Amino acid sequence: MARSSTLGRTGAVLILPLLLTACGNWTPIIPGTPTGDQNFWILVAGIQYTLLISLYAIVFGSIIGLTGAIMSRSRFRAVRRVVWLYVEGFRMVPLFVLLLWIYYALPIAINELPPEFGELPGMDIFRQMTPFTAATIGLSVNAGAFLVEIFRAGMESVSRQQIDAGLAFGMSRPMLMRRIILPQAVRRMLPPMTSQFISIVKDSSLGGAIGVADVTRRAILLQTQILHPMEIYSFLALEYIAICALLTALARYLERRYPQHN
Repeated sequence: MARSSTLGRTGAVLILPLLLTACGNWTPIIPGTPTGDQNFWILVAGIQYTLLISLYAIVFGSIIGLTGAIMSRSRFRAVRRVVWLYVEGFRMVPLFVLLLWIYYALPIAINELPPEFGELPGMDIFRQMTPFTAATIGLSVNAGAFLVEIFRAGMESVSRQQIDAGLAFGMSRPMLMRRIILPQAVRRMLPPMTSQFISIVKDSSLGGAIGVADVTRRAILLQTQILHPMEIYSFLALEYIAICALLTALARYLERRYPQHN
């Protein structure tokens, strides 16, 4: 059943471009003419920024999520409270609003800090914020807030008996985390992690609103020049479908390679 469903979705994705070619005038963005070649590469060139922002957000968001999940299991209530405030705070703020604040407001806030804080190493990155950096930071902290809960739930799914057995054998808590908890938790977290990573790829389109030259911004700018919204935005949708389909295929391969139950 799952295999037939996958084949059905793949077939629909492949048929969609064929159906769209019967609508509108695709000549301005189809390679084969000087104008078509130029416009096609304008649309495709932004994929590198979409992939880079998504990759950085996945990596940094996963680091934040794993760190927060470990901290949420701390014996100290103050540490758990900090994690709770971070998770609830960033999950309640719309991502678009967060990107606007990081890009426009954060540099002002950094410049108004006392000199002893404003001159700390690395502050220049925030003081002279670029759209790419702002989008990466915003997506990372937003994804991290959701990944904290995913990682925490995965860790808590490991039975207490296994943890007690590891402690009885003299394992330290870092070794227990590395040898017993994480290997089992990661297998169980793959489906929700995949959904979150796909959401990161789709949410990266908001970076175009603050100036990132990704596929979405390039499509919007090209549309204002040649006025072919149906063709351009359909092509843009197909770009995201292709990226997310590859990510989904990779996740399913990992799920088959590392099943939850051996």
